[in-house]
Amino acid sequence: MQPIIGIVARPNKLDNTNILSVVEDYRLAVIKSGGNPILILPPQKVNYAMYSSKQVNSMTDLEKEMLNEQLKLCNGILMPGGTYRYEYDRYITNYCLEKNIPILGICLGMQLLATHINRDTLELIKDDTHFKPGINEAHRVNIVKNSKLYSILQEDFLIVNSRHKYKVTEVGDNTVVGYDPSMTIEAIENRNNDFAIGVQWHPENLMHKETSKRLFKSFIGACIKNENKI
Repeated sequence: MQPIIGIVARPNKLDNTNILSVVEDYRLAVIKSGGNPILILPPQKVNYAMYSSKQVNSMTDLEKEMLNEQLKLCNGILMPGGTYRYEYDRYITNYCLEKNIPILGICLGMQLLATHINRDTLELIKDDTHFKPGINEAHRVNIVKNSKLYSILQEDFLIVNSRHKYKVTEVGDNTVVGYDPSMTIEAIENRNNDFAIGVQWHPENLMHKETSKRLFKSFIGACIKNENKI
């Protein structure tokens, strides 16, 4: 059996219609790496595309339990990029960390891993050095040796894509394992979990590179081990 990978839905608009969706590259990266993807949908009666996170009420106990029932189906969670961090994102992140469920955070997903304790530790990047949509080779990321990420990627540095406007300034109970030449934090891993890695770039768009394949394969491998525990 392939491990079940929950991909968290993101609010979007399509032809003036509000939707919850997943970018195809996330789904395909999971399948190519040996996982079986399912979509994790938030439980609240909210049209998320119409509201920022601060405008949405807190989840009720019933809504949290509804979300729990979805998460129980999963052997691992892929937390994708996006624009807003909602309470359900933080809840899912904490669920994985508390239960030692493998989680791979990408872009906004990495920021959620870094801020799941203190949500106000993001800083606006004042130039466009990290917001380069459509460019596969935006800047360099140095990988810290003796880290889990280094053991996975087997590279001292990567040339990555980049399309984020905010940067992480504190990492809580994580360790910084990747940074760019200006020392902007580009990768973290949680010190207390078997697999909880966040990267600020988008490896799902770079699956032609061996390093991206290794990252997703390692994530799926951790999910298989988690499957065997259940």
